Amino acid sequence: MAKLTILETEFKKSIHRVWNSPTLMTWGSFLTRSLSLVIVLPLILTRLKTAEIALWYLFSTIIGLQLLADVGFSPTFSRVIAYGMGGLNTFDLKDLRTIRQSPSLSEPNWETIEKICSTMEAVYLRLTVISIFLLATLGTYALWKPISTIGDITSGWIAWSIILLASTVTLLGNTYSSYLQGVNQIALLRRWEILTSLGAIGTSFIVLLLGGGLLGLVIANQGWLVFNIFRNRWLCAKIESGRFQQFTHKEIDPIVFEAVWPSAWRSGLGLFMSYGLVQISGVIYAQFGTASGVASYLLALRLMQTISQFSQAPFYSKLPLLAKLRSEGNLEQQVNVAKRGMLLAYWTYLAGFIGLGVLATPLLRLIGSNVEFVSPLLWGIMGLSMFAERYGAMHIQLYSTTNHIIWHIANGVSGVIYLVVALVLFKQIGVYAFPVGTLAGYLGFYSWYSAMHSYRAFSLKFCDFERSAMFMPLLVMLIYLTLTLLTK
Repeated sequence: MAKLTILETEFKKSIHRVWNSPTLMTWGSFLTRSLSLVIVLPLILTRLKTAEIALWYLFSTIIGLQLLADVGFSPTFSRVIAYGMGGLNTFDLKDLRTIRQSPSLSEPNWETIEKICSTMEAVYLRLTVISIFLLATLGTYALWKPISTIGDITSGWIAWSIILLASTVTLLGNTYSSYLQGVNQIALLRRWEILTSLGAIGTSFIVLLLGGGLLGLVIANQGWLVFNIFRNRWLCAKIESGRFQQFTHKEIDPIVFEAVWPSAWRSGLGLFMSYGLVQISGVIYAQFGTASGVASYLLALRLMQTISQFSQAPFYSKLPLLAKLRSEGNLEQQVNVAKRGMLLAYWTYLAGFIGLGVLATPLLRLIGSNVEFVSPLLWGIMGLSMFAERYGAMHIQLYSTTNHIIWHIANGVSGVIYLVVALVLFKQIGVYAFPVGTLAGYLGFYSWYSAMHSYRAFSLKFCDFERSAMFMPLLVMLIYLTLTLLTK
């Protein structure tokens, strides 16, 4: 009887650890969203025509570009809120390269956090107005040709109008997700994302099964995005004794803005010169490529993004903790947490990349897809470039806990390399120019420059650190790519 009680106690503790684990809940969130690849994707590829598939992924690409409208504020606000949770005041937020000499446990500074949230809401209101104008003009221009190729042009423009309306709400909603992540409520946020993702997948499946087509799919997708914003607002009111609702000011605090703006614009520029340019490549290719070629490339790009996002969970879910450890001066623990997260992130990425590389083509044939998978060579180059990006991105995130942002330099230079290589090679090798350009940009500057700052900030040596982080996953990836290309 006593043994049974002990087992029950241990079981409850295990469930509690899983339930409150930011990494596992983030994985769960990504996993449920990834279920759309199994449940929704087959219907998209068989129920929609080739031109509609290309347009759907082009819609998804433009929706993804809304991250650029954030201008890097979301990760910056999450980080400084985490600093506030570590006890810092507004004057200490600007630069944490000089840290406290000994770890300390500090109570949250709610006065600082309120000023941050006040600034955050005022900033996002202004960003929303600007971004909607740009989407309505530049986005409409980019969609003119792709929408004209589908059978029902009217439904295409109605779908785009719905996306514009939903985008107004979703950008404003970044306020809530930034707050939840900053106060380290990632596990709570991801648990709810699991539930709503299942709802979104189920709704999309039913819509496509009943013949709702492209327009119905857009309505279902955007409806859940709007619902998620109101869900996050409700969660903010429920945690930390409802302090978020007690924050009354809705204006920009000059000291807070001075602390976040340099980091935000550098992060935003860096995001544009990396993620933004890759996404824009799909929009550009849609203006010149055939519907089948565009659909195939955008599908591969979407799958690669899904793998990348899923692999981010073990490391990115630790960012608020890493920022808090930095503010407390606990450097050794910060490095250990980062190393474990990086290693697990690499293996997660490899599992997804190799799995899809092996199974994608036979699965698409099995379901009778209207779109073919990209060639093994193209998939391999895309995968290798994304691995290089993951290496640099995790090191730049680790260094960013100092609140000294170098994203604009790292991504700016690599983005210029990407543009030059892609433009020079596009006429010769076509769509291959895009992943070749990104790989050249990452290897030529981004990856080693980002890692160099991380090593210096934490007094790390490349071989000592990467021997237990990056070396083995990279070796496995190179072996897989070699075997794949030799057998084709």
